[in-house]
Amino acid sequence: MQPDKEDKLFVIKPIPTVNVKPVIIFINPKSGGNQGVKLLQKFQWHLNPRQVFDLSRGGPRMGLELYKKVPNLRVLACGGDGTVGWVLSILDQIANAVSFPVGVLPLGTGNDLARALGWGGGYMDEPVSKILTNLEESETIRLDRWNLDVVPNEQVKGTDHAGKDNLPLNVMNNYFSLGVDAQIALEFHEAREANPEKFSSRMYNKLFYGVRGGIELLDRKWKGLSDHMTLECDGKDLTQRIKDLKVHAILFLNIPSYGGGTRPWNKSAGNNSTDDGLIEVIGLTIMQITRLQTGGTGTPLCQCKTARITTSIPVPMQVDGEACRLKPSVITLGFFNQATMMAKRRKGRQTPTRETTIDKHRVSVQRLKLQDYEQHHCDKELLIQSSINMGEIEVEPVADLETVRNLVDKLELNNSPSKDHVGNVMPKLSPDWCFVDCCTAERFFRIDRAQESLHYLIDITHDQLFVLDDPHRPPSAEEDVAVVLKAKELADDRGAQDTTTSMRVKSEISRLESIKTKSTVKCPQDEGQTNGTNHSTRASEVYNRLFDLQSNEDQ
Repeated sequence: MQPDKEDKLFVIKPIPTVNVKPVIIFINPKSGGNQGVKLLQKFQWHLNPRQVFDLSRGGPRMGLELYKKVPNLRVLACGGDGTVGWVLSILDQIANAVSFPVGVLPLGTGNDLARALGWGGGYMDEPVSKILTNLEESETIRLDRWNLDVVPNEQVKGTDHAGKDNLPLNVMNNYFSLGVDAQIALEFHEAREANPEKFSSRMYNKLFYGVRGGIELLDRKWKGLSDHMTLECDGKDLTQRIKDLKVHAILFLNIPSYGGGTRPWNKSAGNNSTDDGLIEVIGLTIMQITRLQTGGTGTPLCQCKTARITTSIPVPMQVDGEACRLKPSVITLGFFNQATMMAKRRKGRQTPTRETTIDKHRVSVQRLKLQDYEQHHCDKELLIQSSINMGEIEVEPVADLETVRNLVDKLELNNSPSKDHVGNVMPKLSPDWCFVDCCTAERFFRIDRAQESLHYLIDITHDQLFVLDDPHRPPSAEEDVAVVLKAKELADDRGAQDTTTSMRVKSEISRLESIKTKSTVKCPQDEGQTNGTNHSTRASEVYNRLFDLQSNEDQ
């Protein structure tokens, strides 16, 4: 009996409208002491619990896969900068996923990305309702993201170097640095791994960074960093420049904020933007690092699109706060892509009007034969394999099925006839074809023609739209009546005078109209298909007799 109690899959079916911005929440309970656990409960109380995901239970993939087709979706990542990077990295991996706008609720230690986007340096127990309101009214901006490719430096002899072969992350969102600041971040990471209970307070974490920074100021361990590395930016060698500056760290900065809210880039060297395709390269000495908290800046080296760093000894490095000691390597930095982020709207700015349109999507139209449907309607995979591609339509996911029907009819009218899997030309769709729902249940089922106005496109499909028609269906009674009436009109126009023949034609038309009243014009259902076919057959026989009568009349 246990297998019968297994959890059933469920499908997200939102009510699509341009005035609704649904949201899903990802919360890292390990961030911000106990704040993550409390927020998880608060969001589950205010929202449907299906919209709130605990990242410690499987990560963000399941939630993003589940909601990836929801129009106007917004994502809120509650945690540190690493949590946001985790969500963005999974979005990169999901096929056909839309670049959803991602907001940040800062629960980490530095929260530099949250600061740069205007969400502040930490969560201050704001009401959940206010957070959701700010999320709805937020602005969307683009964020450059950078790829970090690491290969071993084969020119360095010996393989006994201690360290890692690769960086913790290969895509950078905020910053990448090497030298003394990465050394402090690495020591913090190792200390937290050894005693996690001591690092539950954001204030204590910052105090640790301050103490370690003071120790490094005295030791000056990485004052010779430039002697063990080379730096090229956009093909220009800057190695001599960093030697002259005697830097202790080199920082590649993608956002304005660094190290818990400092602003190390000197704007006199150019504006730093999150979406300009350029990354700021900054040289830092230990004295400059200590002065950053009081408004100081580093030494701007350049703004570039590509960079190449070569190290000859193991060097501490960090990517978005994730630190490691890397073996002698060659690191190549280049543009990866852009993510859509949500920036908090500043006070005084007018709240924008809601979107009036939703982006259109291209949907593949697949035709099913009635015979295949009746045989395999409970087996989705077999039905998908037996379907015949008719082409693609471009449509808003919020369009109802009546609108989509017109687009499918236009598609068939403009395209050449489709062929089945054995090369036979498929006849044109009859007026009675119907839509098939492929995503709501565990099997396919048909949508009644009379209920098409009640369904949206996203209700019945993900990537493929299925339509059902019988290619060998005989003409319906309604079609026969229309043809015969047209024939009678032509006969009258030609001046037919045989009163007896005209009466016989009228008699047959009356009989045919009675057949039309009894027949089913909608897509044939499983239980009523036989009667409709019999009526159509009788209508066809009547038409043949009428055609013979009309031919005699024309002679």
